[in-house]
Amino acid sequence: MTQSHGSWTVYKNCLLYCIHRLLYALLLIFQRVYWKIAGIQSHLDGCKVGKKYESSAQLLRVWSRSKPTFLTILYQRHFLSTHVKFVHPEYSLQKHITLMTVTDKEAIFCVPSLETNILNVKKWPFLFHAEYETAEYILVMPIQSLIKLASVLGDPTGKVIWIHHPGRCGSTAMAQACNALPNVLTISEPHNIFSLDQSFKYKRLRNGSLDWEPTEEYLKIYQSTVRVMLSKPYLTSAEIMVVKAAPMTSKFDLSLIVELFPKFINVFMYREMREQVTSLYRTVSGFNIQRDVTAFIASSTILSHLFPKVKPLATLQNCCNDKKHVEWLLDKSSVHNHTEFIAFVISWCESCSHYIKLFEGLTHPNVPAFKYEHWQSNPDKYLETFFKLADLELTNERLQIVKNVLNEDSQKNSMFSREKVKQRGVEIPKDMIHVANSYSKFYHLPEWGDSFTLPNTVTSP
Repeated sequence: MTQSHGSWTVYKNCLLYCIHRLLYALLLIFQRVYWKIAGIQSHLDGCKVGKKYESSAQLLRVWSRSKPTFLTILYQRHFLSTHVKFVHPEYSLQKHITLMTVTDKEAIFCVPSLETNILNVKKWPFLFHAEYETAEYILVMPIQSLIKLASVLGDPTGKVIWIHHPGRCGSTAMAQACNALPNVLTISEPHNIFSLDQSFKYKRLRNGSLDWEPTEEYLKIYQSTVRVMLSKPYLTSAEIMVVKAAPMTSKFDLSLIVELFPKFINVFMYREMREQVTSLYRTVSGFNIQRDVTAFIASSTILSHLFPKVKPLATLQNCCNDKKHVEWLLDKSSVHNHTEFIAFVISWCESCSHYIKLFEGLTHPNVPAFKYEHWQSNPDKYLETFFKLADLELTNERLQIVKNVLNEDSQKNSMFSREKVKQRGVEIPKDMIHVANSYSKFYHLPEWGDSFTLPNTVTSP
């Protein structure tokens, strides 16, 4: 894909999304009138205040969909949908249904056809993209119903391996390798926790607060989200469940998953800053107009005064909930640097600094780190170390299965395929590197190009 073709695709998607939002607005007007006359709205209002739990989930038929970017979090506004019926929240526990989006108000499930294997990571490297492409219906329930459903399900009873990572470090390939093994099921990059984090951040921003430390409400919904995602009855048949989390969530997942689900096996995958950031920048740079526009507004002296609550989208997606970090990142002296490139630097710095903080906390269990450069130099030893941690014997037969999977492009069905990425040139000038170093210095991490190995890295060259 050439850069000009990539730019045309971005503008086309945004134009189509604008048309979609116009149609969505018109549909809402007609729906509000019809739903009020038909009694649907009064039922919804009752469900939102905790009444009628047994019929509090609304099933909607999807007729059309649109989103401006590949990584856009999916909400109801991204689907043109109509009411079908009200069902019990346990309707969501069916095998083909996945928890797509969670906010402080509601949970949205993707309902594809019964024949669709939405967890096929070979076909769908990213679950959030599979949900967008395959949703024939969406199921929406109040957040109180999700919490009640989760309390009935409880914590997952099987073995769960949670892969934390900042992206572009071999995590997708590892997820597919795990999924190829018998009795192993992989969930690759769900956006439900990511959407929950963004929902609370914007809620605080609207109130003028940069204090994003997790509240009791947030932790309850977070715990419920993980429970509903992993405690479905059909999932218990898998010997091991592997969750490759979204890279944007690693900063807070590292502490919250460890605290709320102490029986989970946690792994942190990473690579050195220059290689990881360059790979991300080459892969997704220029594909998100929303990030560019919000960064421009936030860095402009005039526009930032006119729109004080607009913050760089890429920064909000990649920063943590630590008040000290947030205040520094969104300070006027720093925010003018927040290009998409710097957002990737922030993501890497946040992930690695929070991992170090976790490692230094004596109250936390062991979370081993796996370095991508070690995989490149000694793949057999790297794989042996990983599967030993998962308590999976890596027999010759299993090793061959894994190698066959790894020989393929793990992201061939996405915009991140090797062929497409190779066509995107990238150049990192010295002034960008200088800014990147100013951020790594804040986090007490090495500079651009310096060799770096995290503490508790269990792999070796």
